[in-house]
Amino acid sequence: MTRLGRHGLDHVFLAVRTDLLEVVQSWTDRTGPDDAGAAGVVELVDPTEERAGRVFAAVGVPERVAALLSTVTPGDSVHGVAVTRGTGTLAGDTLSGWGLMPGATWDRMATESAPQVPDAGPAVVELLDLGRDTDEIAALLAETNPGTLQGVRSRRGQRARWYGVRVPREDREHGPGALVAVGSAMPVAGGAVHLGSIGTLPAFRGRGYGGALTARMTADGIAECGLVTLGLYDDNVAARRVYERLGFVLAHQVETWHRG
Repeated sequence: MTRLGRHGLDHVFLAVRTDLLEVVQSWTDRTGPDDAGAAGVVELVDPTEERAGRVFAAVGVPERVAALLSTVTPGDSVHGVAVTRGTGTLAGDTLSGWGLMPGATWDRMATESAPQVPDAGPAVVELLDLGRDTDEIAALLAETNPGTLQGVRSRRGQRARWYGVRVPREDREHGPGALVAVGSAMPVAGGAVHLGSIGTLPAFRGRGYGGALTARMTADGIAECGLVTLGLYDDNVAARRVYERLGFVLAHQVETWHRG
């Protein structure tokens, strides 16, 4: 993938993180345009103060990220860090010195190909209206994806496009027309669309709604920018199967550290 070949501070996944967070400082060990293993580190703060504290994001091969982190002096207390997986075993003293402990492991995936949008049966994927559907989206996410950082009422969420799947009109058992699955698509710096906040109500899983929803968001994102990214916990096997069927490939393995 052409744009995933960027490295150092130009890496697309740093662009995703810095889209709405303010860059306080940045560091890179890049030696030139052909330095494919270059590390890049950015220190970020939320200008809306929805999230307190500084956060760091880093890309590059673990050895170089660890070495670069050892030169960094945070400007304030660090709330969390997301680094290339494997960095923590090399930079554990640095990160624990910042008051952090190991957290989750994530995979970032990407595609430059528009998938065929599968038939979800009588259910239809639609573009939602924040003026009308915000409360319903928020209620669904509270049940299916409460840990999302891109809630519909957040500053980032208000800039995203939201898509949903509604109960078919003939399904009177569950309330015809109610939302049963949602997801968001956010254009970000670096010329990509990032998908997030994807969730399906438990009673409606296994019907292909999540796949149809993600396919529609991906196809629209490819038409707009040519590159679509998303993230998932590395042990989410079911979601990975769906994303791989839609053409997504593994692009970056991540580990997070957080304040204990």
